[in-house]
Amino acid sequence: MANPLFSLYTSATTLQKRVAIMLIFATLAIISANLVASSFFAPDTKVQSMVRLNTQIEAARTALRRTRATQQVDFSAEHITAAPYETDRVEGRKALFLARTLPLVVAENNRILAQRSRIERTTSPAQLNALAIAYGLKPGQFDKTTLLMRADVVPPSLVLAQAALESAWGTSRFARSGNALFGERTFDASAPGIIPKDARGFKVKRFATRQLSIRSYLRTLNTNPAYRGLRQRRAVLRRLNEIPKGRDLALQLQGYSELGADYIPLITRTIDANQLADFDVLIRVEE
Repeated sequence: MANPLFSLYTSATTLQKRVAIMLIFATLAIISANLVASSFFAPDTKVQSMVRLNTQIEAARTALRRTRATQQVDFSAEHITAAPYETDRVEGRKALFLARTLPLVVAENNRILAQRSRIERTTSPAQLNALAIAYGLKPGQFDKTTLLMRADVVPPSLVLAQAALESAWGTSRFARSGNALFGERTFDASAPGIIPKDARGFKVKRFATRQLSIRSYLRTLNTNPAYRGLRQRRAVLRRLNEIPKGRDLALQLQGYSELGADYIPLITRTIDANQLADFDVLIRVEE
């Protein structure tokens, strides 16, 4: 179809031709200006996503630095909305994972401390029996010392290191689709879980939230017979009024992984390489 401006140009007088040329250039200028404006002001999704991710990584780093400096967590895991799997940068991934997980670990440890305080203070058999059941003991067949050995905190450095190893810093399929940070298994066919691709006979536990995954893991360490040595060592440290250290208690976890004794150096190296021991001061010895 012929351009009307071009048709006007070919059949018009000199004055009309000049006017037509001016109209053509004006039209081209308007089109060019619109193209430039749209390319400059139109949102670039990729750029925006990168800016958001970088902002989140820096926020995570700042929160962790502040926690180390003040020895307290003053931010929520919800403040870090970017997930570790959103970046390929190792250090950025670690920062996001730690900042999203540390406040949850502290919250769960504080929850345990509140339970421990109730155990020490209450004389109600009903309350004690309820807590005993929660920690895998039979009602009426325990004493406070036994219950208190189970109702106790786990060093944040140990929790963080195991979560990092078992979930590949929050990027594993189990972590992404089931909030499973510790690779806990279930052999109950009716329990919610994720079927591994290369194993049979069990599922990896699925959780509604990451905090519930941490709660389940802490209960496992506090109740499973395989970790009695960890609980005994922790009780000794508590009697000495010492803060339990992740590197210390890690020595009692060779039964956690199929790697056996080779699993322990993986935990301790993860703690050391990422200065996770800095966070062990966030737990209290005395209520």
